Formats: sequence, C-alpha cells, structure tokens
Amino acid sequence: MWKAKVSEIMVRATVRLDGKPASERTQTLTKEVVFASFRLLHELGYKVQDPMNVGERHVRILVENWWHIKRKKIKTIQNELSRLRVFFAMAGKPGMVGGIEKYLPDVDPRLLIVHAAAKASKSWAGNGIDIVNKIREVDERDFRLGLMLRLEVGFGLRREEVIKCDPHTQDYGHYLQVFPGQGKGGRWRNIPIASTSQREILDFVKSRTPKNKPLGWVHLENGKTASLAQNIRRYENLMATMGFTKASAGVTGHGLRAQFAENHALLLELLPSTLGGQDRQAPVEEINSKKGKLSQALGHNRTSILATYIGAFSSETTASRASESLTSIRDGLVQIQGTSSQSIPIECMRDCFYIEDIMASLGIQISPQQAHALWTTYSHRHGVDWMKPERGICTALEVEILARRH
Repeated sequence: MWKAKVSEIMVRATVRLDGKPASERTQTLTKEVVFASFRLLHELGYKVQDPMNVGERHVRILVENWWHIKRKKIKTIQNELSRLRVFFAMAGKPGMVGGIEKYLPDVDPRLLIVHAAAKASKSWAGNGIDIVNKIREVDERDFRLGLMLRLEVGFGLRREEVIKCDPHTQDYGHYLQVFPGQGKGGRWRNIPIASTSQREILDFVKSRTPKNKPLGWVHLENGKTASLAQNIRRYENLMATMGFTKASAGVTGHGLRAQFAENHALLLELLPSTLGGQDRQAPVEEINSKKGKLSQALGHNRTSILATYIGAFSSETTASRASESLTSIRDGLVQIQGTSSQSIPIECMRDCFYIEDIMASLGIQISPQQAHALWTTYSHRHGVDWMKPERGICTALEVEILARRH
C-alpha cells in the first residue's frame, strides 16, 4: 500500500521546489531514498502504510539508525535527509524534516560537520591507477563503457551526461557542448578543448560511434530498447563488476570527474592541494580567474565547490612561490637520474627536446630521458599515451615529481 502512495506523490516530484523541472536522476534518487526509508521503518517495527502518517519521530528513528547502527557518513545522511525533505514537501508536509543535529542532540556537533574541501585526491591517478591501461582493460569487457570513461576523464562529464552524449553533434571544434537537458539541473555548458589529449580522446570516440547517436547502450540483452534508468544501472553494474568502487579501488566512476578537475587545473598552471600544491600560488585576481574557468568547465556557478575536487588553498601570493616550484623540480630530478638509460620513441623525441629547452631557459637541467619519463606519466593522467607539451609544463613536471615522492 505504501509503495503505491509514495509513487503517486512522486509524480508531483517532476517539478522541483524552485519550479524548475527535476532531472530523471533526481527523481530516481529521491524515490530510492524514500523507498529505502519506508523499508527500514518496517524492519524496525514501524509498519507505516501512508506517508501522511510519517512524523518527526519516524525521521528521528531513521537518523539514529543511520548514524549509530549503519555508521553512514555525515554527507550521506544529510543527502538522504534532503531527499526526504523534498518528498514530504511534495506530500504537503513542508518543514517536517529538520537538520541532522536536531535528531542527534547527544552527538558532538563537530562530528556532524561535512568538511567539503578534499584533503586527498579523489582522482584515479591520484589513487595510483594508470588510467590509460585501466581503460584498455575496460575496452575488453565493454567497449562502449571504455568510450564513456574516456569522455569522463577528457571532459569531466557526469554519468548521465556521458550516457546521453552524442560526440559528433556536441563537438564544436574548440569546445564540447553539454546541451540543455543533459547536464545537472538541465543546465548547459561549453567545455573548452584546452589540450591535444582532449582532442585525441574526442576524435577517438567519434571514430568508433555512429553519427547522431548517444553513447548509451541502445538495447538490453533481450533486444528491447534500453531506457535511461536501465543504462544507468548497466553502467553502475559494470563499474562495480570491474572493481571501480571505494571499497575495491578507492575510487568510483565519479573519480574521473575529479581527474578532469585536477587535469584542467594543471593546464591552467594551478597545482591542486590534493596533489601537493601549496598556498600562495598566484595573485588573487589570477587565482579567481582560473577558478572561474575551471568551475564553468565543470558546470558549476560557484567557485567554492572546487574545494571538493581539488582541495582548498589560499589566494595570497608570495614572490618566492616560483622559485620554490623550480627548487622542487630541481631536487626531484636528482632522484630520477636512473631514467637516463631509457630509450625514447622517435615520435616523442622532438617534444622531449622542447621540454629540455623550456626548463633550460628557467635554469634547470633535465635530460630528454627524464623529460620522457615524467611526461609519459603526466600524459596518462589525461587519458592518453602521449600529449603535446604545450601548456603548464613546469606545473606538470612538479606534480609528477611530487607524486614520485609519496
């Protein structure tokens, strides 16, 4: 009985509280949380059949179970409370669901605060995954999923965005456009193609997909047409089967969005604190400009959200920052002198000499072999075997040296 009544109320949830249409993803998540909450109440002995009979005491019971028994994270509990808040507002009971501190009065308030700024990298490369080789493994299991992961690392697309993506139609030369209705909240955005790796990835995906077709799976295994919800489930199941979970690999598919954020920051010559970057990297105006560009590429209006992707750092500048960066590179090169005996593919030779010349102009001696070793791992961060050294060369070398120290 309760399922039918919840579903009836959920029909109204096609419109958000601000009057804008809710995405299918939002509707699905809200329904999942509400269904799970009712099932938990029933397991705990509260056989509520009508959502209108749910009160604050039931919400308190849920929160206490989530915190004390299931040991859910604060952010997860807050998100689920948010879903319940939206649902009961739709049911005609606005204001019934309060904040987490209301239901856990005996818990230290400091434990109930979500620390938004990432302290450790959430990206795949930041967690020791070789993106290029890992995606090739995915190709052997499901080539379409491999194409999706390439666009996620190259353009920071969300799961639903990449499933809906038509790479031929959305490629505008200098940028990839996320059309209205594809992005979170229905928002559109232009994602600049700022590196050769992005262009290589996009062209590769286009070469293996038909025109005017989204990347998502067209058919189910039984031959029937697949819906968006079924595409999402298939994506999630494949990712879990291949071990891309927090428990197995320390990362999820969303970690490729964090990867894009870090990569794009590096192209803007901004070293994320999640990768070892320090405060005072540039004047405040320059920092804010770079943050604005990165935020827009990710599809956010607020630059404060970047802290969840690349960590937080000060905008204050010091004159010594540039010299500190060069010193870090110089010291790190001493530790990788053993790479001097490695051979360099002929197609990479010119780029390695270019890196050598750039660093020489800054007073740093780097061998072509060292340049090749560092730039190869940096290129893998971007999802390709090799990318042209065009932007942020110093920042790229510094981040790779810092990674080798940890």
